Amino acid sequence: MSRTGDAPETRSAALARYGILDTAPEAAFEDVVRLASMLLEMPVSLVSLVESDRQWFKARIGFDRAETTLAESICAHAVQQDGLFVIPDTTRDPRTANNPLVTGTPHVRFYAGMPLHAPEGTALGTLCVLDVKPRELTEAQAFILRTLAGQVMTELNLRRALRERRASDRHNAAIIESAIDYGIITLDLTGLVTSWNVGAERILGWAEAEIVGRPAELFFAEEDRLRGLAEHEMRVARELGRANDERWHVRKDGTRFWAMGEMMALKDEDGSHIGYLKILRDRTAQRKAEDALIKQTTLLQTVTDHLSEAVIRLTRDDVVTFANPAAEAMLGWPNGSLIGRNLHDTAHHHHADGRPYPREACEVVRSLKSGEALRERETTFFRQDGTPIDVVTNNAPIIEDGLVQGAVLTLTDITERKAAGARLSRSEERLALALNASGMIGTWDWDLREDVIYADANFARIYTVDPERAALGAPLADYIRNFHPDDMGRFQAELDRLFAGAREFACEYRIVQPDGSHRWVIARGSLVRAADGTPLRFPGASVDITERKRAEERQAALVELGERLRESQDPAEIAFVAAEIAGRTLGLTRAAYGTLDPSGVYLDVIRDWTLPGVASLVGRHRYDDYGSYLPELRQGRDVVIADVEQDPRTAGYPEGFRALDVRTVINLPLMERGQLVAVFCLHDSKRRDWTPDILDFVRNVVDRTRAAVARLRAEEQQELVNRELSHRMKNLLAMVQSIATQTMRTAVDVDTAKEVLAGRLIALGQAHDLLMGGALGSTLIGPVVRGALKLHEDQAGRFRLDGPDLEIGAKPALSLALMLHELATNAAKYGALSQETGHVSIRWEVRDEAGEPHLALSWAEVGGPPVTKPARKGFGSRFIERGLAGQVGGTIALDFPPDGVTCAIAAPLSAFQADG
Repeated sequence: MSRTGDAPETRSAALARYGILDTAPEAAFEDVVRLASMLLEMPVSLVSLVESDRQWFKARIGFDRAETTLAESICAHAVQQDGLFVIPDTTRDPRTANNPLVTGTPHVRFYAGMPLHAPEGTALGTLCVLDVKPRELTEAQAFILRTLAGQVMTELNLRRALRERRASDRHNAAIIESAIDYGIITLDLTGLVTSWNVGAERILGWAEAEIVGRPAELFFAEEDRLRGLAEHEMRVARELGRANDERWHVRKDGTRFWAMGEMMALKDEDGSHIGYLKILRDRTAQRKAEDALIKQTTLLQTVTDHLSEAVIRLTRDDVVTFANPAAEAMLGWPNGSLIGRNLHDTAHHHHADGRPYPREACEVVRSLKSGEALRERETTFFRQDGTPIDVVTNNAPIIEDGLVQGAVLTLTDITERKAAGARLSRSEERLALALNASGMIGTWDWDLREDVIYADANFARIYTVDPERAALGAPLADYIRNFHPDDMGRFQAELDRLFAGAREFACEYRIVQPDGSHRWVIARGSLVRAADGTPLRFPGASVDITERKRAEERQAALVELGERLRESQDPAEIAFVAAEIAGRTLGLTRAAYGTLDPSGVYLDVIRDWTLPGVASLVGRHRYDDYGSYLPELRQGRDVVIADVEQDPRTAGYPEGFRALDVRTVINLPLMERGQLVAVFCLHDSKRRDWTPDILDFVRNVVDRTRAAVARLRAEEQQELVNRELSHRMKNLLAMVQSIATQTMRTAVDVDTAKEVLAGRLIALGQAHDLLMGGALGSTLIGPVVRGALKLHEDQAGRFRLDGPDLEIGAKPALSLALMLHELATNAAKYGALSQETGHVSIRWEVRDEAGEPHLALSWAEVGGPPVTKPARKGFGSRFIERGLAGQVGGTIALDFPPDGVTCAIAAPLSAFQADG
């Protein structure tokens, strides 16, 4: 039956108690394995002991190795069982099929093992038999194996008992021989000495060889021998078990010593009386001290009578047995009237605020019972008339013969001192309030003669010095060790200036804090000189100016940002400059500017700023891998997270942040026409609390970055418009020439030509007004499309339009008109409109993409000359691809199949309908 296995350390501890591991062969165990092999007809028999990392064989037959690893041990399975463990065929048992002793030499096929259980229940190992062929164990064989295992365990337990007995004897002997302050003597029934320890030799002077066999009366005082005291002590010890005494004894040299003795009856294992044990301890010094104490009592009484402190002696029950005149005067009792009174009930009966003070809660009463010494305990006692008195009490216990007999209590009146302390405390509180209001950290006083600086606790803490050490005086090195390295030169120069004769010391510097941050302080002080001008002291005070300095740093950073942004002409460079300045100013590990991809799911970071050694964020990142706050960004809300491991929006996404070593995050969205287009990201590797002034600074950086990018885009747009205007004027002139040429070529007479030409020029003017007016309001898409194409509609059916009426904004309408006009112009020059049979199909529709409505518009030319893709993109093609797509944030595809030019554009409907 299986059992819960013993822990390896439990088995190792149990084996250690037997002391059998790695011992030489012993006949008792060798006979057992030989007998097991013979009776069970097994080629191998082992007494196996299973340790934490191996099995070792105390006895073995038929097996060459003295030990194996646990991986080879079948006995390691057997010790997990309560009874006999048998495996008929080891190759079929999953526990042993892959065992090296089964798969290799000696190819064990049968195993039977009986666990060897120590009395405590721990399995030490097994008695086991093995065979190289499968077999079964008969009931008789099983009985033999269990019986022999019991013999092994009996032998082991006998060995253990003998080992423990020897250890105990050695221990007891060592104790007796080590008790050099005690004379330990054994006597036989007649009172003759039978043993004598080192302590007895040291105290009494006789060596053991000199005294054994001689009567114990030899070291008794003569008067005690005459009284038969030795026999009296032995009789009391026999009758009562022990006889105690404290009296004079005699040494070998005849001198006397005072000893405390005890005699006890010695008995053997069956209780028979076999002798006596006498223990002596030299107490001569204590006896002399007691005599001296008696002599000093009168003197002590005289001294205490003249002390200003109250001195009271108490019994263990808190009864006054002595009170000096100062105690009686302090508590207001007549001379001698405190004696015999219970002190707690008389003068310590309640708390200062009137609350009851039961005896069991009183420290003085408890210390009398326990013998505990009280030191400098403040409490309130009461005079006889009931008025309170604040005291400091000390309690020295009186211990006699090892027992607490009472205590001496002293009382010091601190009523006036406590009142003065209260006044000082109120003054210090007012001073602390004043210092805190002014930003004061604390004060110092540099003793130049001793070269140590004394400082208050606040000053010490910000300079990372132990407050207790600072109060006792610490060297300058303790205070400046955490100065920012860049500020040490300025500090030393100001110090040199002061000692050179300057009237005042004033220096601003940084102190690095344990978390790696720094605090700015301004230190001010002046020298105190002796009459001859020698510097004696240098006192001063420090004020925390961290917030002021950080505000100055942030303001300087904004100025630097403005200057560098004015010089930048590339959006990517603008983003990097903003990230660098924000990260450096705020002491972050990383800052980056990223744009959202068209799907709005990924953030693309082209360049970022990091501290040296910090991983870059450059690349594409999916927002869903870092938390659930993307919807907040899409709504234009700032995302500020002090700790990504605690914030519910990010706590479930630890892998991504740990990979980037990020603990705190700020994401500020950049919106255009209501859409999230970019994000400004700030990271730090440690938790940070983002204060409002820091967030204002970051938003200021983002606003300036947004304005700089918008400036570049506006300049780019203006350049595009200017180039388009030039291009349009050239096209317009060409179109006027073309209209005039075509009109004159087909006119029947001059009047007709004039009429047709005038009409076409008017249409051209209307189209030009539409394209160049730049002040379109919200309008339907159909009129915009028709108005843009009207100029080129020289005959019916040239343009075939299909799509719903939708309102679009002013700028998208103008961009759409420009794009369609450009497509129509190119079609008139080279495409379908250059042939009388050609036409253009224009379709638009609204469709759902990822849950958001999108407007899709297509242009397809039909019936024109064969089309070939141009070798390079001209201004017109670039304008078509960038103009409207850039305005509405969509995608555009311009293609040149042989049967006619096509153009398709798709963008969110909300972008088409935006007014901005």
